[in-house]
Amino acid sequence: MAELMYQSPWRALAPRGSGAGVTAAPIERRGIATVMARKGRIAELGAAVQRAYGIALCDRPKRVSAASVTFLGIGPGRWLAISQRPELGFVAVLAAQLDGLASVVDQSDGLALLQLSGPALQSVLEKGFQIDCAALAPDGCAVTSVHHIGATIWATGDGGFAVAVARSLVGGFLHWLETSAAAGGLAVAPDRG
Repeated sequence: MAELMYQSPWRALAPRGSGAGVTAAPIERRGIATVMARKGRIAELGAAVQRAYGIALCDRPKRVSAASVTFLGIGPGRWLAISQRPELGFVAVLAAQLDGLASVVDQSDGLALLQLSGPALQSVLEKGFQIDCAALAPDGCAVTSVHHIGATIWATGDGGFAVAVARSLVGGFLHWLETSAAAGGLAVAPDRG
């Protein structure tokens, strides 16, 4: 039986220009799931997440994190749950913990995550994102578009941002990022996980 080999969606990510105006670091092999609360079950869902992860789930565009997971509010009664470390089985465990309270859909192979930081980051984000990313609170997040590509962006609390885009659209996103960041330089860092 043939085994599938993991290939990073960011394998084409490479430094551009000189300097490090923006530093990009792939976030690899994370468990990712969309969590959609069942009708009338948000309070119970919040209690289940609190018991399982010690997180007070917010039903608004906000990032809340614990040691093992981050929840991003991506719409009314909807979150994107991301494991903090590469973990096999994260989505299955999450689905079991939230059974009957939410629909949990595995996005681990469908979304690609990238951490962005650097002194030129804000000016680069302004070149493509349809929102003022600087206005996001330190734990804010938004579902928007960049260069006509659907994206979820969130502040990471350290002055940087992380972005989730469809894995199939990484090439278009990289074209925008490399072009927009080239003037100040695009550096590449390894996964922090």
